[in-house]
Amino acid sequence: MKINITKTVKLLFLFIFFISQNMVFASKLPEDVWKYIKANIPQAQQRFDSVITVSDDVMFIPLYPPALQETENIAIEYSYPQNTSLAKLPEVVLLNNGYSLLKVSKDKNGNYTLTKKDDLPLKVRLGLMPQDMLTPAGLIVPESLKLTLGDLLIPSKEQHSLLTNEQKNNYSGSIKKDEFISLADFKNKKILINPRNSKFIEVYDSSSKSPLYELKLSSMPLKILSDKNNKIALILYWSGKNIEIIDLKDERIISTIELEGKASDAVLDEKNNLAYVSSSSTNAIYVIDMASMQLKQVIKLNQKPSKIAYNPQDDSISFYDEFASKVYNVTKNGSDYLVQPMGSANNVSKIVTDIANIYAFSRTDSQLIIFDKALAKQLETVETDKKPTDAVLYGTKIFILCSKEGYLDVYDTIEGKIISREQLSKDGFYSSLTVVQTQNEKDKKPSSNLLITGINSNNYLLYNLETMKLVKKQESYIDAANIILLDKTPQL
Repeated sequence: MKINITKTVKLLFLFIFFISQNMVFASKLPEDVWKYIKANIPQAQQRFDSVITVSDDVMFIPLYPPALQETENIAIEYSYPQNTSLAKLPEVVLLNNGYSLLKVSKDKNGNYTLTKKDDLPLKVRLGLMPQDMLTPAGLIVPESLKLTLGDLLIPSKEQHSLLTNEQKNNYSGSIKKDEFISLADFKNKKILINPRNSKFIEVYDSSSKSPLYELKLSSMPLKILSDKNNKIALILYWSGKNIEIIDLKDERIISTIELEGKASDAVLDEKNNLAYVSSSSTNAIYVIDMASMQLKQVIKLNQKPSKIAYNPQDDSISFYDEFASKVYNVTKNGSDYLVQPMGSANNVSKIVTDIANIYAFSRTDSQLIIFDKALAKQLETVETDKKPTDAVLYGTKIFILCSKEGYLDVYDTIEGKIISREQLSKDGFYSSLTVVQTQNEKDKKPSSNLLITGINSNNYLLYNLETMKLVKKQESYIDAANIILLDKTPQL
């Protein structure tokens, strides 16, 4: 018995010494460890705090070893369940260089949990979680692993949630403020709406006209940009230099990035999972890695970029300098960037780009100005309907929302002309296009649509991108500045 107590004291002393010497860890795993993980789990992404995300409900927390063991080839020394490859996502993995991985998954009640196995190897129990890690809210840690926490605190779900009201009262009588009447197409969707001039996000589903609850943001958002899988969203604010990234499923802030000045616009590079954020106040474009949720690079410019667009085919960035009233194209030149002036345009409300051209829309002149990237000059000007405010490039066609009288123009980039002009509605001022995927109620086939929202319209519109026709006009009593549709979770 005396020997066991002595060993225990020595073990605790060793562990305390280890913690005191290693309270700060680098935010990235060693390159060889990350390569091994990526080779076995190709879909894995490494977050800014070194947490490995695999899917919506599965992640791995790395445990740093007391002493790194040198090894030429990384392999699994221990796994639970036994003899389980990393590709099969075991609950616990101990690598032969001392690093461990603990699987975090959600139980049937939606709680984050670690393994309940209490006789893990000493090397695993001596590991320490990264002290800059954003711990999953409400993480359940077994007693045998609590020493690995160090000074890390686990917040409750309420501490990290943006939720402000569990349930809003239904409005009585004929008052229809904030009512969003869901279409049948949105049956299995969770709808997040940021009303105009509001710092709240109201959450709806198809079962209620009134919001189920609200999420409170730091300030009034300028733009909310979700990633291609609608897992996270990047939030730009009208005031302040911070950009925030929120987890759309758990509804909490998971990263804050401080810029040198205010952001102007943002666009997503889905291919590389990057966001390009323009800032006219700092003469820069900030590159945000959406997987790691960190600032990756700052592209310094002589211009003041405001509106911004990205083309994945040639990996180019286009932007509008509203102070100089000029359009520019940015291409990579080794590790540098080459900025080319394209030409002038007045009061540009939106730009889109394909591999050949940049398309700028002048709100005041009601024009589409087309610039040739290769020739670096203006090609032509096309008259649109009055006040083009938003546009979406889908395939080889550009869908242009002209807000003054509620028209949607369709410009064919192959034919080089407007091939359709449909008056959608005269009610209100429709000013925003959001691409949404829905399912047809009759044949259950997926469908690509534009969700068209505006101000003082008491309606929103659904326009099919394939048939190029307005398919639904739905009564609604909320002016949406930003809107995101998510697949509905069982908890909602």
